[in-house]
Parts: sequence; structure tokens; C-alpha cells
Amino acid sequence: MADALSREHHLRRRAERVKEALEALWGDELPDAPDPVLTVLVDAVAVDDQQGVDERLVVQGDGLGYEALARVLADVRSSATLHLVPPALRARLAGVLPTAGRLVDLRISGPAALPSEATGAWEYDATADTLAWDARSGTLYGLGPQPGHAPLPQWLARTVHEEDRAPVSSALRSSASTGLPCEVRFRVLPPHHGVVVARGRVLTAPDGRARVLGFAAEDVVVH
Repeated sequence: MADALSREHHLRRRAERVKEALEALWGDELPDAPDPVLTVLVDAVAVDDQQGVDERLVVQGDGLGYEALARVLADVRSSATLHLVPPALRARLAGVLPTAGRLVDLRISGPAALPSEATGAWEYDATADTLAWDARSGTLYGLGPQPGHAPLPQWLARTVHEEDRAPVSSALRSSASTGLPCEVRFRVLPPHHGVVVARGRVLTAPDGRARVLGFAAEDVVVH
């Protein structure tokens, strides 16, 4: 309710500013034009658009500022940055994410990069609640050098240290439901005794099914 009231207040205040500008322009009389009503409407749109420019909004209805858009484009991996996008716009953007046939490479450069030569790929299907992995990930998980798939609870029981299962499950499901990237670090069950860091990003298929695609690598900084 609070969000709806806030939006209504914003729209009313926006309309009031347009009205004030038109009254300053035309007073109480309609403009002397062949179609005075159309002229007023055109002026109203122009005034509203100029107010958006003055307030540094990319799209007036979304309330998205240039600075926020620049930060989103500069660092789409940051959950905090993605939250700068208004919820309605973020929901619409989810519909134009790459489809199921395209893989997003999360092996970024810099200190946060996963080592590409030792990186495995994985996929979490939120609708089926299953995890699939390639041969390299199978090795990292201690399941052998072959691809596989399993229900998430079964994969957690076979792979992840008991104390790390809840955080891993929560990160995957939260990412699928919010559309935000995820990053998890977990210990693998003996006898592998490894520590894995995984990073994933959500793709939404045209049918609305959410999938988290990502890469995993051994955490080489283990204390």
C-alpha cells in the first residue's frame, strides 16, 4: 500500500508541475491555435519531458537517473548496483535476458576472476529444483570427472559439507527468485577435502522458467 500511495503522490506532483508550467505559459485561456486542445497536450508532454531532463531521469515513468544507469552498465555483477534499478523496470529487463541457449561467461578478469583453465560449468533449474554440472565441476565436487545432474537436495547431500548446505541452497534459490547474481563458497565432502567457489547469474527463458548458470573453481586461497 505504501508503494502504491508513494507512486500516486509522485504522479500527482508530476502532473501539478506540468499544470503550473502550462498556466504560466497560457494563463487561463486556451492557446490561439487551430486545435487548442491538441496544442495544450503537446505542450504538456514537452514540459513533462523537460522536467525529466532537468531531474536527470533517463525515463520519466521509471524514475531512472543517468548516474544509476551508468553504474548498472559499469558493474552488472553487483547485487547492490542492480537494486538501484526501479523494481518495475528490473522486472521488464528480466524478460530480455539471454535465452536458455546462450551461456553467460562469469570468468571475469581481475582479482575476482575464477581461474579459467580449472573452471567447471553448472546450471540450477529453479522450476525442477535440480542441479546439472560438467565433467570439470564433477571433479571439483568429488563426484568423478564426468557430467551429471541430480535434485538439489541430493546433490547437496553427496557433495557439500553439512554446515554449508543451507547457505548454498539459500543462495541458489534466492538468486533464482530475485534475478540477482549469486556467489557461494563451500567445502566438499571427504575424501576430496576441497573448497569450491561458485559464481552464477540468472537467465529467464521465454516461458518464465528461471535458471542460474555459472562457473565453479577450487578456492586456492584456503586458510
